[in-house]
Amino acid sequence: MTLITDIKKGDQVAFQAVYDVFHAKLFHYFLKRIRTEEWAKELTQQVFIKLWQSRHTLTEAHTVDAQLFTIANSIYIDYLRKQAVERRYHCELDDNLDEHSTLVYHSHQDYETADYLHAVSEDLPPVRKNVFILKVDKGYSNKEIAEKLSVSIKTVEDHYSKALKHVRSIVMIAFLLRIVLLSH
Repeated sequence: MTLITDIKKGDQVAFQAVYDVFHAKLFHYFLKRIRTEEWAKELTQQVFIKLWQSRHTLTEAHTVDAQLFTIANSIYIDYLRKQAVERRYHCELDDNLDEHSTLVYHSHQDYETADYLHAVSEDLPPVRKNVFILKVDKGYSNKEIAEKLSVSIKTVEDHYSKALKHVRSIVMIAFLLRIVLLSH
């Protein structure tokens, strides 16, 4: 029997043998393209997860490594698509935040938006949270915030920048979760 047949039957020893032989090759395949170890490890793991989950679709007509690298290529393309969506979303978010440093509220949306702002800023350190709320919710300038909090303008800019990164990460997680939920 071949490794492919054994894996199709759910043989974990055969799967472990394939993992041992191809893990490093797949890791370097991703590392060469992505250039971050964390993502290369993650995508390598995804290949083996997908191999195991779709083992019934393996074929004897192709070698194990050909099928593994087909899976790897598919995962890499998915990764690139997600990165493109994320970059596009971040650009749109940056544009919106730059163009609208203050938020204009209307009727019941006032409460929803205010609740949302407070929810996404809840995990921020106190000063950063104050800077974010004063800038986005109240519409204060960096200079006004600096005077109000008795800090430098550079400190305000730093806190605001870090707060935006935090908010973007939360929004991106929610956005990706929504995409995943809608795709099922």
